[in-house]
Parts: sequence; structure tokens; C-alpha cells
Amino acid sequence: MSEKYYQEYGPIRRRKGEGRLLIDEPPPELPPEPSEPRLPRRTPPVRPRRAPVLGVLLIIAALGVALFFAQPFITDVLAADRAMPGVSIRGMPVGGLSREEIRTALVSHYAPFIEAPLTLVFEGRSWQPSLDDLGVQFDPDQAASMALGVGRTGNPLRRIEELWELRQNGGVDIAPRLQVDAARVQQYLIGLAGEIDRPPRDAALSIAAGKVLPTAAQPGRQLLTDATALDILRALQSLEPQTVTLRTRILEPTLADEDIAAAVVDAELLLSRPLELQQGERRWIWEPDRIAEMLTISVTDGRMFVDIDQARLERAVDRLAQFVDSASAEPRVAFRNGRLQIVAPGRDGLRLKKAEAVEAIRLALRTQDHIVELPVETIRPQITAETLPTLGIVELVAEGKSSFAGSAGYRVTNIQAGAARMDGVLIPPGAEFSFNTQLGAVDAEHGFVQGYAVIGNRTQLEWGGGVCQVSTTVFRAAFWAGLPITERHAHPFYISWYDAFSFPDQAAPGMDATIYTGVQDLRFINDTGHWLLMEAVADTSAQVLSVRLYGTRPDRRVAVVGPEITNVVPPPAQAVYVNDPGLPFGTVRQTDRARRGMDIRVYRVITEQGVQKTPELFFTRFKAWPDVFVRGTGRP
Repeated sequence: MSEKYYQEYGPIRRRKGEGRLLIDEPPPELPPEPSEPRLPRRTPPVRPRRAPVLGVLLIIAALGVALFFAQPFITDVLAADRAMPGVSIRGMPVGGLSREEIRTALVSHYAPFIEAPLTLVFEGRSWQPSLDDLGVQFDPDQAASMALGVGRTGNPLRRIEELWELRQNGGVDIAPRLQVDAARVQQYLIGLAGEIDRPPRDAALSIAAGKVLPTAAQPGRQLLTDATALDILRALQSLEPQTVTLRTRILEPTLADEDIAAAVVDAELLLSRPLELQQGERRWIWEPDRIAEMLTISVTDGRMFVDIDQARLERAVDRLAQFVDSASAEPRVAFRNGRLQIVAPGRDGLRLKKAEAVEAIRLALRTQDHIVELPVETIRPQITAETLPTLGIVELVAEGKSSFAGSAGYRVTNIQAGAARMDGVLIPPGAEFSFNTQLGAVDAEHGFVQGYAVIGNRTQLEWGGGVCQVSTTVFRAAFWAGLPITERHAHPFYISWYDAFSFPDQAAPGMDATIYTGVQDLRFINDTGHWLLMEAVADTSAQVLSVRLYGTRPDRRVAVVGPEITNVVPPPAQAVYVNDPGLPFGTVRQTDRARRGMDIRVYRVITEQGVQKTPELFFTRFKAWPDVFVRGTGRP
């Protein structure tokens, strides 16, 4: 037999992708040798089958598993309304208990939490909101359902898993669920914020009765509702009474004490003592409370400053000038028979230098002594006998009249003294006339006596009572001359004797002017382009006061619309009694009679060179006035 060569097939390794395992394949069958006789094949022995044995083993395993769970399933079937053994709720065993028993146990166990779940504390105060206040629901029935459902709900695999946990791990613990309405928690805390929150208080400075009253700053406080709400939600998860401290933050004031310290020092210096104003031998005193009226307090860049208000100081100096300035420096002149005559020589006068006085007062208030020597200038007379023809005083420009019929003796005396101060006064062109400046001091030295005048809210004794009759008449002369009236004040209540001569065709209210030295003035401007001469005559026989303005009449016509009377208020029915210790006890005297209140509008219509100007309103408001009686409280 010749030697045959057959390719030898060993295991072929076939690669199936990079990084994958290699598997072996069997060799291919060899073809039979054609020339060699075939020998009978041997029958392989028959091996016993293993499949039945494996099946038996699987059946035995299944039976074992069934036996393992047989007892729990039997319990489940026999006690379907009770919790499985090993079930607990937050560590409290409930296995074998019914729904009602579980519910009762939960209510008893969590009773302290249900009654007072939280205590909120802050700075010694406390609040105990209920579950309902916080929008929290604790449902024991739901917890009982969860306990009863262990091993009984879900798909079979889920049940087996829970039963395995009960059997293998010794039990299943479940947690009750709380339903919390976060909005209700926020709402409760917002309501609590009203007791906790406190706005910051800035350091402040006030001045009363000339005294400096600083107020210390105080920080504010705000309840942090969001942060506190989170603490509450965390505390509720314990299902046990908890104490929660309210969270707050400090709100710093905008102005701290140190921010106003310099202003306090400045204010105390300004008000440390009265201000003494000197002019020669004359003295005027401004008390601290009056100085305080001129101070202003401001805050700039977080700092407080105290300063003297420029406009208020200028107004105060303007009123002071009424006392400092001389009544008149020009000679007194009379217009007689169409000619001017000097009836009293001129004299040097004084005029306060207002701008310099303002600055001197400002500087003096910053010093310790508070003394000012007022700056004044000497006014030389401009008018002489030679210059009289150049003044342009050639005719009557306007006249004002008023009646003082029925006036008491003191009143007639003061009217005559006031008229004498106005008679013969020259007003330069373009100048502003001040009644108070021209009037000067109202005292016995200048011919005045004490009489009743309107002071504040009542009629009382005052030097110069009745002088307002003169100011009212001067006002009417300036009114009918069409002069610009820069300051005028009506009386606080209606005085009937001022009705006469008020309008060309009727006697009515609304054409009066009151003055009070240093407080209320009557002012107007001479805009005629020439000098004006004022003449004042008190006719005691006719009881009429006349004030005439002479000069050169401009191309001007003056008419009036009104008076329009509205808002009439009846007088109060209840009388007012004022105690006066200067009168003997038991003395009662009526000083004011009841008068109705009203609003009065008078319009002055000026036509200049044929062109009518916008009507000017002169408004008066009279208060309703009661009967006023003075009651003596002095010694009998």
C-alpha cells in the first residue's frame, strides 16, 4: 500500500472582529480510501439519558421555594385585613394589627406632634402654630393602608420581593407621609412678620423751642420667611415636636449717629445764646427760637448738615430794616394851590445795608458771642427848594378814603398820629414804598396810645390800635392809582366801618389792608416815572381819612370788577370767654361781636395807553367770628 499524503486539519482559529473572543471549528470529514477494503463499523455503546434527572432536580427546587413561601402566603390568605408580620411604621411594629388598630396606634403615638408640631421662638417670645395653620396634613389612614399593602400590592415579583425582605431581613419599615402646602407656610410667616419686622430708624435732628433734640439711630429687623420656611419643613419631617428659631436679618439705618454728629454741634452753636443786633445805642434781640426758624437741615452724601436758610434770613433782615431805617430823609412837602412847598426840612436818615447785614448775621451766629453791629448807610436829602420843580409833581394822581365814624377816642388819636407819619412823604420814581418803614416806631413818643387791635385770633390792647385805618386808606390810594402792590394783607375778620368809600358806586367789603410792624406790611412801587407826594388828612369833624397821591398821572385808567362774595359762613353760636388777670374778678366785657365769614374777590382792571392788562385779583377771606368776652380774674 503506497503511502498517501493527506493534508492534516488541525483546529482552525477564525477571528471575529477586533478584540473579540476566538472560537474553534471541527476539521472537515476525510474521503474514504478507494483501494482499501472497508471493515465493519463498531456500534458505540448506548449512554443513559440525563434529561429526566435534571427535570426532577428542578421540580424539587420549585417545591423548596414553594415550601419557603408557603407559610407567609397562607398567613396572607387567612389574615388579609391585618398587616404582615415584620411590618413597622417608623420603628413602631404593626404586624398582625388591623387597619383601625394601626390608625389608633398612630394617633396615640404621634399625639404630641399632632397637637403641637412646632414651637417658633425669637428673643424670648414663642408661637405654636397648628398643623392646620401651616397647611400640613397627617393622615393615619393612609399610613395604615401602606402597612396593610406590604406583600399584597403590585405584581407577583414585587410581592415576592417584599415577602423576601420580610423573611430574610426581619421586616419592612415604612414612613408616614405628610402633605405640606408651602404657600400656607409662607402665608403664616408673612402674618408673623408684622410682629417681628421693624423698619430701621435713621438718626434725626429736630429743633423745638430753640433747643436741639437729636434722635439716635436704630437698626431695623426683617423676618427671613424663605429661610425660616425651609427650617420648618425640615423640622416637620421628624414627626416630633420641634423648636425652630426664626431667622432674621438686621437692616442698617441710612443715617447713623456719627452721620449727624457734626450737624448737632453746629445747631447747638447756632442756638447757644440769643443774637444781639446793635445799631448805635439801639438794640434788638433775636431769641434762639427765632433763630431756629431760619435754620435748614439737609442730608448730602449720607451726612447731615445744618445751615442758615438764605431766603429766610433775608426776609428777617427785611423786617428788621423797618425798625432800623429812618422814617423819612426827605423834606416834608405839601401841594398847595397847584404848587409844591417844603413844610418841614429834610434830615439825614439811615438805611440798613441789607446784603451786608445778612452776611454779618450769618458770621455772628457761628461765633460764641452772637453780637452784630448792623451796617447802615446815611441817606442825604435829595430834595431842596431848587429841585422841587423837577420832581414832576403837578396834579392829583389818585385818592383813597375811609370812614372812622363811631371810633373810640384812642382810635381817633392813633389815626391822627399814623396820618401825620404819612403826610408830606415823597416817594422816588421806581422806589418801593413800605408802610411800616414810613410809620416807624409806634409808641407814646410818636403820639400813639394803647388801643384795641386784632392780634392773632382776638382783639386786645395794643399800641397803635386803629393804625390799620391809615394802611387801608393808603392801600386804596395806591389801588386807584394803578400802582403795582407787592404786599397786602386783609384783616382776619369782617370790620364793617371799612365798607364806606371802598368802591365808587357802593359800600362793600374787600378793600382793607392790615399791618403789624415786623410781620405784615403794605408795599407798593411808584411806577409812574416821576416822584409821588403822599398827603394824609384826618378830618375829625366829618370822621373821614383821606390819602392823596400827587405827581404826574400816567396814561392809565383803573376800573374794578366786584366784589364777588362767596362761601358765606354764619357766625358761631357759642361765645368765647378769655380770662384776663389784669381786670378785677367778676368783670365781664365784650371785645368782639359775632361776624359772618366769607370769601371776597375784587378784580382791578388797568388800561394803559389804550391796552387793557390782565385783571389783578385781590382776595380776602374773613373767618366766621364769635362773640368774645373778656372775663376778669384779678383781685377785686
